[in-house]
Amino acid sequence: MSQDRHKFVKAPENLAIRSARPSGRAAGRPTGEFLWVDYKENQSKARDLVRSKQAFVRTRHHRLRREKQAQHNGSLPQCPSHPVASSSTSKSDSDEDDHERVVLTPSPQAGVTDGSPSLAISTNHNPNIYFHHYRIHSSRACFPLCSKDVTVWFWKKAVEDPTLMQIKLAISAAHRAAILSASGAPSLAVQKPAQDALRFRGETIKSLRYILQNTSTMCYEQTVFIISHIIVSEGLEANVDAANMHMDAVRQMINAAGGMDLLGHGTLSMLYSCEFLRGIMCSTVPKLDMCAKFQTRVLKESAFFKANNHFTISSTLGTRIFNSPWSQEIHPIFKSILSHFRQLVSYYESFNEVDVEPMSVENDCLLYLNYRLLSLPFECLLTPFEETLRLSVLTYCCVRIWNLFGVPCLGALLEQLRRSLFRSLYLFQSTAPDLLFWILFIGSLASRGMKTSSWFLAHLTDAAEQMGLKNWASAASILETFFFGSPELNWMISVLHILRANAGLSPQSPFLLISSPVIGPQSAGPSHFTKVRPLQTWRNFEPP
Repeated sequence: MSQDRHKFVKAPENLAIRSARPSGRAAGRPTGEFLWVDYKENQSKARDLVRSKQAFVRTRHHRLRREKQAQHNGSLPQCPSHPVASSSTSKSDSDEDDHERVVLTPSPQAGVTDGSPSLAISTNHNPNIYFHHYRIHSSRACFPLCSKDVTVWFWKKAVEDPTLMQIKLAISAAHRAAILSASGAPSLAVQKPAQDALRFRGETIKSLRYILQNTSTMCYEQTVFIISHIIVSEGLEANVDAANMHMDAVRQMINAAGGMDLLGHGTLSMLYSCEFLRGIMCSTVPKLDMCAKFQTRVLKESAFFKANNHFTISSTLGTRIFNSPWSQEIHPIFKSILSHFRQLVSYYESFNEVDVEPMSVENDCLLYLNYRLLSLPFECLLTPFEETLRLSVLTYCCVRIWNLFGVPCLGALLEQLRRSLFRSLYLFQSTAPDLLFWILFIGSLASRGMKTSSWFLAHLTDAAEQMGLKNWASAASILETFFFGSPELNWMISVLHILRANAGLSPQSPFLLISSPVIGPQSAGPSHFTKVRPLQTWRNFEPP
């Protein structure tokens, strides 16, 4: 085909999106504002060509609209006129066509401030979707009690360090894979972000090796900060051995640098995030002691420990935990932790209504209470009843506050809860059936898409039947007296409603608490709740 067959048409000024990049002989011609077409095929009005034109116009429109919005929000630094050179010079032109140089711009629909209005990176895979996922989902899961400024601070730290940026993308990809898996997405859709997470983490470890080889120029705190993100990435995927190995290395580096009291608050927060993820995977002594600097800041600045601040949005929230006959046997240290946790739940559920400025210390308070729960079995001797309650509170925290639905490390915690509950099931049935119902409800929510799901749902059905719960109102009246609030009941029941439908429960099932409420659009929960893997077994599932 001769070159005179190719014509180009300039896109109208009021349309916007990126152009389709030409390949072959047309690759050397100007791109970005033009769509190259074969006018003979154009005359034949081929369907594929029509679709290509529509895609060109639509894509360019959205791109220009995003740029206009970014300029409206603030000055947008001009991108480099030439793309960043790839690290591999042996790539062919056709391979380079698949590599997109990404410019991260503020997203009006994100609802989360972007710490970097313009960021250009070179990579072998498109990280656009992971940037977006981190800003929308992962950042909120990492900092559920923080203001936007805290998210921006962590994001700017990543912008300044390419190694840190890679591991944040790995965390985002792993989180996305977990959500897709728990939502019943096709295996191919889950496989892509899972592979990208491994690739990003591998690139981070390579960069970290180079940093460790140059100890004369190495910044110890920044290196610890990077490794802590690697531990989080490994922990999310339940790689216990890798997380323990990295944690041992971090502890040695901290001791060599003079101790944890010399580290900044952001680094300390990341380290205790590592302890939290490692702790829910294995019931072992925390590898890091509670830093006096971290603890002092939480106790002095956190609103939860100030007597004049009370966030309880319901007079019944947590009352059964403190007023029931069985609660009198709870260890005083454990009961004190539960009291502060009650304040935290109230604060979280009324986050937009409380008269307290959100600060990073509130998120540190969450980490502090989680650390206390994880280290509690090594501070005092807990009964099987108390141990089951401790694991249940941790599970609730993972599901409701940290939003770790579908994450593999949550599966490890649920297995611990199932085994502990199985050993003390008769005791709960005879002394605390209301608490048993709440625990099984939490386990059913947290285990969706996991192998323990059928066990929790089957026993939840039995517990509802034992207590004579005939409608949702009677069930909600019990749940609200534990760590539940009215705002969260709707979205939680919507999840169980989907679980029940996918499990094939008949309308005559005693599990009637799911069938009563009508879920409105505001209480339907996140969009990834729309699909749930069908459950395979119900009654014939017993722990080993």
